[in-house]
Amino acid sequence: MVLSINYFLSFIILVSVLILDIFVYYAYKRDKLYISLFLIPVIMYDCGYAFEILCTNLEWAKFWAKVEYLGGAFLGVLWLLFALNFTGYKEKLKKKKVFMLYIIPIFVLAMNYTNDFHHLFYKDMYMNYENIFPILEVIHGPVYWIHIVYTYSLLFIGFIIFIFAYLKSVLTIRRQILLLMIAWIIPWIADIFYTFKLIPFNIELTSIAFSISAIITGFAVLKFKLLKLNPIALESVFSNMVDGVIILDPESNIVNFNNSAKDIIPELRDIKAGDNKIQNVFKKYEEVIKNLNNSEYSENIITMENKNGVKYYKVNVNNIYQKNHKSLGRILILNDITESRNQQKKLMELNSFKDKLFTVVSHDIKSPLAVLVSLLELFDDEEDICKEENIEVLYEIKKNVKSTYELVENVLEWFRSQIDGVVYNDFSWNLFDIMKNSLMPLTRNAELKNIKVLYEISKDIFTFTDRNMLEIVVRNLFLNAIKFTNKGGSIHIKAKEVDGIIIISVSDSGIGIEKSRIEKLFNYSEGYSTLGTNEEKGTGLGLMICKQLIEKNNGKIWAESQEGIGSSFYFTIPADKVRERK
Repeated sequence: MVLSINYFLSFIILVSVLILDIFVYYAYKRDKLYISLFLIPVIMYDCGYAFEILCTNLEWAKFWAKVEYLGGAFLGVLWLLFALNFTGYKEKLKKKKVFMLYIIPIFVLAMNYTNDFHHLFYKDMYMNYENIFPILEVIHGPVYWIHIVYTYSLLFIGFIIFIFAYLKSVLTIRRQILLLMIAWIIPWIADIFYTFKLIPFNIELTSIAFSISAIITGFAVLKFKLLKLNPIALESVFSNMVDGVIILDPESNIVNFNNSAKDIIPELRDIKAGDNKIQNVFKKYEEVIKNLNNSEYSENIITMENKNGVKYYKVNVNNIYQKNHKSLGRILILNDITESRNQQKKLMELNSFKDKLFTVVSHDIKSPLAVLVSLLELFDDEEDICKEENIEVLYEIKKNVKSTYELVENVLEWFRSQIDGVVYNDFSWNLFDIMKNSLMPLTRNAELKNIKVLYEISKDIFTFTDRNMLEIVVRNLFLNAIKFTNKGGSIHIKAKEVDGIIIISVSDSGIGIEKSRIEKLFNYSEGYSTLGTNEEKGTGLGLMICKQLIEKNNGKIWAESQEGIGSSFYFTIPADKVRERK
C-alpha cells in the first residue's frame, strides 16, 4: 500500500508530462516557440519530481531534485515571457532587459548544484521514512527563499498582464484569458497549502499544480486556438479596421464593435458591449435591421446622412456557426463605398456629357464646315472674289470660321482640364496687363455692336495664377457679354482685392438670364447654348470650362442676373500680396 501511492502519483505526473510533450510539439509546428519554451521547464520539473518520489535512497533523491531545478529555476521567467508574448507586449521589452531576467534563475541553479559546499539553498536534506511513502525532506536556506519570492513575483506580474489583456479583449478572447488566469493561480494555491501545512500529508504539491496549470493552458491552446493570434494583436486589428464591424450573439445582443463602427453609428458611443439589442440601438437605421432579419448571408448598399453629408455603405451580414451547426452569432460589416460611389456618379455624368459633347461637336463643327464648303464652291468660277456682291458671302465665311474656331478651342481646353497630372504654371502676374492683353483683340467685336466697354482695374493688383487659364476665362466672359448685349449697350469690367482674394466681375446691360437657368449655367450635364442678340451662335461649353479652370486655380465663379436689365459674372483668384507690398 505504501509503495502503491508514490507509484500512482509518479504515473499521474508522467502522463501529464506526455500530454505536455504533445502540446510542445503542436506549438512548435505552429511556429509558436514561446509556448514550447514555457512548457519545457514544467516538463523537466515534473520529470524530476516523478522520479524523486520513487527513490528510497538519499543520493538518488538529491540527484532528481537537481534535475527538477533545471526547469524549476526558470519557471517564473518563462511563464512571464509567455504572458508578454501572448498579450503582444513582448516587443516593448528590450533584449537587454530580457537577459537580466535570467540572472537570478542562473544564480539559483548554480547555488542548487553547489549546495553541498555552502548549504545556502538547502540547509539540510534527509529522507523521511515515516510518511505515507519515503519523501525527501529539506530545510530551506536563504537562496531558496530568494528563488520563491522571485518566481512568484514574476507569476504575479504575468497575472496582472493577463488582467489588462482581459479588460481590453473581445468576449471570445476573454474566455481564453480567463482559463489562463485560473491556470496562473493554481500554483499559488498549492504552495500556500504546502507552506502552511494545510494538508494531512507533507507532500509538495507544486509539481502537480504546475502540471495542472500547464494542461489547462494546453487545453486553451487546443480548444480555442490561441496559437493563431494573440488577443492584443487581435484587438489591435479589430479596433483599427477601416470597416465598421459589429459582433452579435444569437439573441442579437451587441457583443462588441470597433472604433470605425462608432464613427459610422454615433449611437454606439453611448452604450457598452453586451448591454443592448441591436434593434434598440439601430432604430434610425431601418435598412440595416432589414438586412439583419435576413436569415442567410446578405449584402446590400445603404445610405446614411450625417454632418459630412450623404454616405454610402455596403452592408455584409454573415452568420457564424460551430462545427455542429449551432449558431454562435452574426457579424455585421459596414464598408464605406462613398468615394467609389461618387466616382461612379461622376463617371456617369462625364459619360453623359461626353455624349452631349460629341453631339455638339458633330453638329456645330459639321454644319459650319458644310456651309463653308458650299460658300467656297460659289467662288469656283469667280475671277475676282472681292466683288461687292461677294462681300456678304465672305462675311458669312468669316462668321462660320470664327464660331468653329471658338468651339474647337473650348473643346480642346476642356479636354486639357480633364487630364490628370496636367501642369499648371502658377506665377505672379499684373492683373491689368492680363486683362489688357486678353481683351484688346476682342474690342472690335464690341465696336461692331456699338457697345461701350468700361474698365475699373488698378494697376497695382498682382495675382498668383495660371495666366493662360485666366485669359481663357476672361475672353469667354467678355465674348458672352458682347453676345447678349444689345447694340448701344455697355460692359463694365471691375477687379478688387479683399483679404488676399481678387474678385473680378464682368457686367453687361444685356438681355439677362432667367432665374431658373442661372444655377444650370456652369453644370455640363445641364449645359445648353442660346443665340445672342445678333443671332450669334455659342458652343454651350464656355461657362462650364470657365468653372473648371477657375477651380483649378483655387477660385470660385458665380453669376447674378435680372431679365431685361443685364447680367454680372464674378470669379475669384488668389492675390500675390508679396508683389503688392513691393
